[in-house]
Amino acid sequence: MKIGILRETKSPADNRVPLTPKQCRLIQEEFSGTRVIVQPGNDRCFEDNEYKNEGIVVKNDLNECDLLLGIKEVDPQHLVPGKTYFFFSHTIKKQSHN
Repeated sequence: MKIGILRETKSPADNRVPLTPKQCRLIQEEFSGTRVIVQPGNDRCFEDNEYKNEGIVVKNDLNECDLLLGIKEVDPQHLVPGKTYFFFSHTIKKQSHN
């Protein structure tokens, strides 16, 4: 299984992350065959190099990932067909666009 960590595309950007660099490394160590790939991003509370230092691949293309994780809802233009997404949603606020 390949897990992708999305860069946030909503504005204003959120600096939270679904998994820290250390958590990504632990997942790869604990679950044989599982890989985490992180999209590069400038707004996270962890820098891309912190993920790289833990042995995590950082690249733009997450098409090979089975599961995509993010914080805010994904803009429809950024959705990849056939993928499973997990993200925090603000739908409880009854925002019309959700």
